[in-house]
Amino acid sequence: MHLFLSPHADDAALSCGGQIAQLTRRGERVLIFTIMAGDPPVEFKPTPFSQKLHTEWGLGDNPVPGRHAEDEAAARILGAEIRFGPYPDCIYRVDPQTGIALYPDEAAICGPVQPGDPLNDVTRAAVIQAIVGLFNVQPTDTLHIPLAVGRHVDHQIVRDLGKAFIRWRPNNPVYFYEDFPYTRQGEAAIQAAVKSLDLEVTRVMHALDADAIDARIAAIKCYRSQLASLKWPTPVSMATEVRSTIAQIGGEREWRLLFVSDSPLN
Repeated sequence: MHLFLSPHADDAALSCGGQIAQLTRRGERVLIFTIMAGDPPVEFKPTPFSQKLHTEWGLGDNPVPGRHAEDEAAARILGAEIRFGPYPDCIYRVDPQTGIALYPDEAAICGPVQPGDPLNDVTRAAVIQAIVGLFNVQPTDTLHIPLAVGRHVDHQIVRDLGKAFIRWRPNNPVYFYEDFPYTRQGEAAIQAAVKSLDLEVTRVMHALDADAIDARIAAIKCYRSQLASLKWPTPVSMATEVRSTIAQIGGEREWRLLFVSDSPLN
């Protein structure tokens, strides 16, 4: 099995849709776990930023069911299974002491994870045990984790969850995928994300055939609510950028973990 940890509904398809399509076409089992897929907490009060995004997305005051539906449609195209986690997107998380939104604007969501973030209090060992038990993860199963290019806080949290998984299950094959479209920020941003892993990794290229590229584009089109937020005015502009990026780099890129050192992981 290949288990892709996806911070949000869309990240696995955006970054790895081609290789997922090729894996499932070969008969391999692929499971996408979209972690930040829970409803907004009852204490959340809409912020100007969340209201702006809701307007862009066009999925109502609670877009979570609509985003689930988009994610499920994309997974069907890619031939993957999909499960949803209980944690809310960062735009909905509040400081439990003050009730103030922790990530009230675009700058905040690509900054440091806030000390008051309730996901800081989630016991990683318990989450990892739940993942292993829920998905019956075997020592030969491969884990795919976001590299956190662009430093989106939810990508950072899922990356660090994956790093904790490595410490707990050091024998599983592990890859860190380059987060598209944050890779627009260039090679320097990618290398900074690699350096922040503090792990011995090597870059791996996954060449894609024409059918896999078409499947990735078709899957991304399922996320109709997100295209404008991702700077694509039309599905055609999205497809053009995806094809251009694949042609430029030669496929989809990940960073394979070579070994786990004795130093503690974050």
